[in-house]
Amino acid sequence: GRTMIKLCRLDDRMIHGQIVTKWSRVVPVDRIIVANDQAGSNPIIAKSLLMAAPGNIKVAVKTVKDAVELLHNPKASAHDILLIVANPQDLLTVVEQVEGIHRVNIGNWGLLEASDGKQREMVSQFVALSEDEKAILAKVNEKVEDFVLQVTPDVSAIKVSSILKK
Repeated sequence: GRTMIKLCRLDDRMIHGQIVTKWSRVVPVDRIIVANDQAGSNPIIAKSLLMAAPGNIKVAVKTVKDAVELLHNPKASAHDILLIVANPQDLLTVVEQVEGIHRVNIGNWGLLEASDGKQREMVSQFVALSEDEKAILAKVNEKVEDFVLQVTPDVSAIKVSSILKK
């Protein structure tokens, strides 16, 4: 069948600023699904994400489990979807559980998370990874043909495989 998920994106801020608007211009979508347990179970966070989204695109903010279920619904295949996750583990979960995720990018990760005590290495201006996180992304990389670091469409993409080899 056709690929309904046009892009899956890892961004610890989920929907913010002009980033999603920029992506939705180069990757035409009519739906955004945010898969995040905290946002999906907290109406206040969910509402702030809805307010940050482009006005012409419908947004669903779900727990990871509910997002996977929604993506398995045959009705979803009628749409062009931008799927957003907020951490590497959730990215791996959706890639393993949802067919047809071919294009994945990482926007921002690891710079806000300093408080969790993990040692992270800066791999780009916007992304820092621990060894554990590199291992998770290596698993994602096995399943996804187009997997890059790219914060906005106007900067050049860095293949994730190239940063995992270091």
